[in-house]
Amino acid sequence: MKSLGIEGNTLTHLASLPIRKGKRPITVRGPLHVQCSDNNDEALLFSLVEEVVAWSAVEASPWPVGSSELLSLRIAEGMANNDSANFISGNEFARVLFGAPSIYLTLPLSCAHWAIVRGWAEPHYSGSFGLMPPGVMVVYTPRDENERRVCRSLFQISYNCARSAMGSISTESYMLRQGVKRSRTFEDSIAMAI
Repeated sequence: MKSLGIEGNTLTHLASLPIRKGKRPITVRGPLHVQCSDNNDEALLFSLVEEVVAWSAVEASPWPVGSSELLSLRIAEGMANNDSANFISGNEFARVLFGAPSIYLTLPLSCAHWAIVRGWAEPHYSGSFGLMPPGVMVVYTPRDENERRVCRSLFQISYNCARSAMGSISTESYMLRQGVKRSRTFEDSIAMAI
């Protein structure tokens, strides 16, 4: 699957992120910002979430407000970096809504750019009012196994940026301050920082 920019289960180059097939799903933009179409395969979403929850230092819990249909994914205390741009709130790097299947991830801005341009995500409505960091995205739920791999890679990028590795050096802002070359892929920079 190298032609899609995916090796195994990990995206290897953001500029080679495949273009999502078909139209963008319909979303209802508002404080909750939910995906309303192309989200019929809950089995793919459940298996993706089960895999992410099994990652080291990930804590999953129902969101305090609402019901068990909204799952909050957090980095364990002491394992999260101190850059608030990497989190929705507190140590929360992702949310998954099961009632109207929707994925919310905090992505570095360079990754968010490619996810938007290639049709995989859109900025969260609340980010336009400064209520959430600008990297919080509504990532469209997977419709097949290939899309699940792309979503997993986006989860992994969010997770890696939220974890602390030698302080907060895994963040995009740190790498840019250190003079990361534009021609170098963001993933290579993350690997160097970790």
